[in-house]
Amino acid sequence: MEIKLLAHRGGMGRAPENTLASFRQALVDGADGYECDVCLTQDKQPVLIHVGFNRHSIRKATGCSKSLSELTWKEVQQLTMEASNEPVAHLDGALRFARENQMPCFIEPKTDTPELLPIIVERIRHFEVVHLVNILTFYFRKHLLVDAKRLEPKLQTSAILINPAANFLKAAAAIDADRIILGWSGINHFGLYNAFTRTVTRQVKQLQANGITVDAGFIQTAKDVVWAVSPQKAGGVDGLWVDDVPYIRCCLQEI
Repeated sequence: MEIKLLAHRGGMGRAPENTLASFRQALVDGADGYECDVCLTQDKQPVLIHVGFNRHSIRKATGCSKSLSELTWKEVQQLTMEASNEPVAHLDGALRFARENQMPCFIEPKTDTPELLPIIVERIRHFEVVHLVNILTFYFRKHLLVDAKRLEPKLQTSAILINPAANFLKAAAAIDADRIILGWSGINHFGLYNAFTRTVTRQVKQLQANGITVDAGFIQTAKDVVWAVSPQKAGGVDGLWVDDVPYIRCCLQEI
């Protein structure tokens, strides 16, 4: 089975995150899809900036001291992503890129303000890319995934699980998720848990047997890769979420 490589924030290890440049680089690098973060400007335009959930500070991403809630789209267009000359992208740019290249696009809503999901879904329909888009968020924000499917039943959804002791299949079925991502930052708690219980391996296979895609991320090291793709460890996941597609592909080839 070929492991899919999915570019986190467009592949932030290769180009400025959440930019059209990062999506183009992901395509050149042979990524199987790309992810972007979406939030709203003051005038309710969906833009691609990574912010804390329900937070408005864009200083880290753009260097701008004003909060996004104070800025119109016209004003945001004057900004560039931190340490680059790349402009802040509009969601339309990401969806147009998906359509033109028939490349899967994963969207993480960065707020649960009532306006955001309907705006995202409207733009997805406008570009006729429902079949290419997947709404993604952490499982503890699962209401966003439920709402996305309520607004557009044909949309696929992905839930990032951070609890290795959870019943994966039950969690996925409860929200009709199409994809489960074993998610961690820093220590891989799924790996630690599985070393003692072996239940992660079993649960990954159970999800796959029920038609649910299983990914792991964020994959940053060769050790992460070995754990994720080994049938005796993670159970052999379907995809890896990565910042540097060529590097992780090399790691896969060396196994």
